[in-house]
Order: sequence, then structure tokens, then C-alpha cells
Amino acid sequence: MRDRYFTTILSIGALFCTLSSNSPAAAPVPTTSPQDSLLARGYALFHDKSLSGDGQWSCASCHPNFGHTDNKTYVGVKVVADGDPQGRNTPTLWGVGTRKTFSWAGTAPSLDANIKGIIVNRMKGPEPSQETLEALVAYVKTLSYPPNPFLQADGTPTDAASAAAKRGYQLFIGKAGCQTCHLPPTYDKQGVEDVGSGGSFKIPSLRAVSQTAPYFHDGRYQTLEEAVRAMWEYVQRAGTSEQLTEAELRDLVEFLRIL
Repeated sequence: MRDRYFTTILSIGALFCTLSSNSPAAAPVPTTSPQDSLLARGYALFHDKSLSGDGQWSCASCHPNFGHTDNKTYVGVKVVADGDPQGRNTPTLWGVGTRKTFSWAGTAPSLDANIKGIIVNRMKGPEPSQETLEALVAYVKTLSYPPNPFLQADGTPTDAASAAAKRGYQLFIGKAGCQTCHLPPTYDKQGVEDVGSGGSFKIPSLRAVSQTAPYFHDGRYQTLEEAVRAMWEYVQRAGTSEQLTEAELRDLVEFLRIL
């Protein structure tokens, strides 16, 4: 059923792309059920710049291509340099319906509360109605991760994954200790953690992580290699007795690339 909903949204998306930006209601949106109607409204709201105070920003501005990230770091709606201590990197919305914690600070108690906070505090828009939030939540929950031939439903590598990625998985769940905070199949965990990056922040999902650079809450690391090395340094400071070779660190990166 979820696949049917997503197919409906894709069709709706194609329709909206053909409409004039000055007349978004130029043609009726076809629906097949009340649920589909809710998703259509959520899709329209996701692309609606009137939700922002200045009429310049929509959810899709920072989360284009059906919820992916624009790979930028912001203070409010101002783009700042990656690594700015006040900045917050745009996370992907792919798989947001499976998240354990919302907002980088981990203070949003729910997905709808997080969306409301973004609209009011970042986009400086008026407080959205409950109906608006309901539609937006329904839509973004359809944003599943892209098909992945290298990952099984339980988060383990498939036979199609490279030998390096399979070795990396064993390191991930074993002596590297990554699974302590990044639990398959979503590869995140509820709560926040202080890894020495300037405070306590949510434990992000690592699914599709190869497509979501830069990394950490403030976008301070541009590559997976840098992020993995930074996290391994943190694990070492935390007191692990394990050691990883350069080859093993590379295998860890290869595993992350298939998530």
C-alpha cells in the first residue's frame, strides 16, 4: 500500500511541475482516496513558499528531489560556511518516518513538532494549523530510502555488496563499536550524544549517508573518510582497547557507502 501511495505522489509531482508557478490551482489534483488527497495536500504544502514569513522558502527549498538534502549548512535560512558553530546542516528526509529522534538538538518530541519548529523558528512563518501539519507529516512519511541492491531489509549487506563493504559491516558491528549508537536497519538511535563536536546532538541515521555530505550537525566534515576518522578518534578517547588499521578504516567507509 505504501508503494501505491508513493506512486500516487510521483504522479502528483509530475502534475505540479506542469502548472504555472503563479497559479498552483490551475488544474484539479486527481485523487483516489481520502488518504491520497491528504498526501496530495502534503505535497503541495511541502512546495508552498507561503509557509515562510518572506514568501521565499518552502520545505522543498532545502529538501529538494522528494525530501533529499541540499547539502548546505544554515543559520536560520542563511547559508553559512560548513563548520560554522552556529550552523545546522540540512539532513535528508528520506526515511524520516523511521527516525528515533528529531531536530539536531533532539528537543523536538515528534515529527510534527519538528516541522512546526522549522516553519516558525527558521522560516519565520505563521504557526501552521493542525491540518497543515497532519498533511505535511503524512507526505514526508512516504519519503522512503531509494532502492538499494546492496542492503537487505534487516540492514545487512546483500551478496551483491563488495567484499570490502562486507568486511566493513563486520567491523561496524564488532570491534569498531559503531553499532552502539547506529542500530540497523535504520542505523540510528533515540537520544543525543556528545562526541566532542561542541555539544550533545542527535544520533543521525546513516542510511544513504554517502549522499548527504557534509557531515555532523554543523557540516564540518566534507567526506565520509573524514567523518569516520573523527568518530574513531572519539571512540579511542572514550577508552576502547581496540585498534583499527588503515585498511580497516577504508573498509568501514566502503560499508557506509552501500547504506
